[in-house]
Amino acid sequence: MSMNATITIAPRLWFEETLLGATLNYRSSDDADAVLFRVGMSFKSLHDCHQNLSKPACLWTIRDGSLSVYGDFEELTLTFCSVEGTLIQARVSLYGEELKAFKYAVNALAFRKEVALN
Repeated sequence: MSMNATITIAPRLWFEETLLGATLNYRSSDDADAVLFRVGMSFKSLHDCHQNLSKPACLWTIRDGSLSVYGDFEELTLTFCSVEGTLIQARVSLYGEELKAFKYAVNALAFRKEVALN
């Protein structure tokens, strides 16, 4: 995985690799005026999320409240929330291949730092 790699999880949901971890992007719809949520995740946040994803019941929220992940081995719901200005929320549910892709991406990105240091 090269720097600035993009990992697509689902339509309108993708990770972009950054120097400090990754940014999770979610476009609320295909409309021109759709809201684009961009959640910066440090390696530590990715690692914490990865650890929670391996539990039968996952409930994880990033520190600033802009992203919550909850669910189980069958389905995860990601809730994106604006942290400034007007409250805007959007949810996306992942299951099947999209769930596998999300877990793979979080795992790969969380451990990217250790690979880069070796």
